[in-house]
This record gives sequence, C-alpha cells and structure tokens, in this order.
Amino acid sequence: MINEIYNGFLILAMSVMALIAFAYLARAVSGPKFSDRILAVNGIQTIIILIICILSVLQGENYIVDIALIYAMLGFVTVIIVCKAYLRSHHKDRANDLNNLKGAVKND
Repeated sequence: MINEIYNGFLILAMSVMALIAFAYLARAVSGPKFSDRILAVNGIQTIIILIICILSVLQGENYIVDIALIYAMLGFVTVIIVCKAYLRSHHKDRANDLNNLKGAVKND
C-alpha cells in the first residue's frame, strides 16, 4: 500500500518535471537573448537529470544514476563550449566595431 503511494508520488513528480521541461523549451525557443536560451537549455538538462534519478529509484537500479552523472558532465561541457564560441564571435564583432570607429575618428 505504502509502496504504491510512493511510486505514484514519484511518477507525479516526474510528470510535473516534464511539464516544467516543456516550459523551459518554450523559453529556449522564444528567448529574446542568448543568455535566456542558455539558461533554458541548462534548466532542461537539470530536469532530465532529476527524472533519470527518479527512474533509478523507481526501478531500484543504481547504475542509472551513473548515466545521470555522465549526462550532467556532458551537459556542463556542452554549455561551456557553446558559451565560449558565442563570446569569441561576440568579441570579434566588437573588435570590428572598434576598428571602424577608430578609422572614422582618424578620417575626421
């Protein structure tokens, strides 16, 4: 009896987290800024990790938590690489703007 209630609660928690992940997905698609999109993707990764851990508890298998940890590490590295690539391209644009500005000042 208690075990059925416990499992039902965990399934309800996973369902709520899935709904929150879809809300994050909507934010990632409609986010006006790059930072909004990165935060949304990071939130989705976190919720997926939580869902994987809850599945581990429901099935009673410990190795599934290892999969969640590997997914967390891959997600972290992915966010770092994407942010570095964005910052690198953003700094190139700013450097071009500064060079154009210096050229305009010299011409005056």
